[in-house]
Amino acid sequence: MLKAYKFVIRPTTEQITLIEKHFGACRFVYNYFIDQSKDKVMKKSDMQKMLVGLKAEKEWLNEINSQSLQVATHNLYNAYGRFFKKLGGYPKFKSRKDSYQSFSIPQNVEIKENRLFIPKFKKNGIRVKLHRQIPAGSIIRQATLSRHNAKYFISVLIDDQQELRNKVQPVNSVGIDMGLSQLYIFSNGEKIDNPKWLRASERRLTKAQRILSRKKLGSQNRDKAKLRLQKLHTKISNQRRDYIHKMTDAITKQFDIICIETLAIKNMIQNLHLSKSIQDASWNEFARQLAYKAQWKGKYFVQINRYYPSSKTCSVCGHYRKDMPLQIRSWTCSECHTKHDRDVNAAINIERQGLSSLPVEVTRLLAPMKQEAAAVLAYPT
Repeated sequence: MLKAYKFVIRPTTEQITLIEKHFGACRFVYNYFIDQSKDKVMKKSDMQKMLVGLKAEKEWLNEINSQSLQVATHNLYNAYGRFFKKLGGYPKFKSRKDSYQSFSIPQNVEIKENRLFIPKFKKNGIRVKLHRQIPAGSIIRQATLSRHNAKYFISVLIDDQQELRNKVQPVNSVGIDMGLSQLYIFSNGEKIDNPKWLRASERRLTKAQRILSRKKLGSQNRDKAKLRLQKLHTKISNQRRDYIHKMTDAITKQFDIICIETLAIKNMIQNLHLSKSIQDASWNEFARQLAYKAQWKGKYFVQINRYYPSSKTCSVCGHYRKDMPLQIRSWTCSECHTKHDRDVNAAINIERQGLSSLPVEVTRLLAPMKQEAAAVLAYPT
């Protein structure tokens, strides 16, 4: 299995200078070929041929690991590919003012004795804080060195030499509806409140932003105020990601089949009243983590069709109700007169729709479990 491990690194002043040169050179190469592709997108092979001449013209590029420069052209080519497949936006120029800077090292990466050894940093290595050990026998495939808010990190992609687990024979399942007041609603009736990390820190963010706006442009005090604001945003992001990791780990341990809805989040955030709350909920990250953790553990992960009307369909008789604005949180079916909680009803329909997309031999042991009372999960707080 391929897994990523991210560690804090503590480079010396001399190493920081060379790292920053790598950031700048890779950013320059990326931007240079965007400019060269403004009339016609260049092939990756043509970019790499031009890179040889560019290094002869710009001698300072020779101070940089040549493979990292090649990866910059590879990343740009992939960015154009995602754009033409409608999986991402048009590639944009990178700025040296961005709080996040990075470059990739495709090979010759080694970590030993709390030191990181990569090309151009082979002599003494870079100090690395190993808060967890890389599994013995793993092969390091590549690494990405990055800076975020004045801190430096190394993200290492490893092959742990372990085969993916075989799929389990499922004995339980769950449907999950995602919301805003309650972040996750389960088909067994459980609801998880939304911590609203961004909302909880809005006053501090507003104060930090106000202090930043008063500082003189180009001054060191402005840089310090900007860094304080960035650190606050990073803290919120870390809180959110940590919470989602704990939730997805608990869910994939408890359930064998996990069914969720597919949301058109890019369209939903056009709603000016809800966009901030939707982005704070990080539904995409929740789905991404569920997908790979379910794969690691041999569980089944299903995303139903985004156009399936899970909230408007009665989970008892299947009657479809056309009109149901967001402010209606409970409703009574006009056919079978069952009273529904909107979100729990949606979660039940999501589970049912997800199970119907799986082969019968996969779901054959689920029926007996449906008669038992659902266990209450010890979700993280």
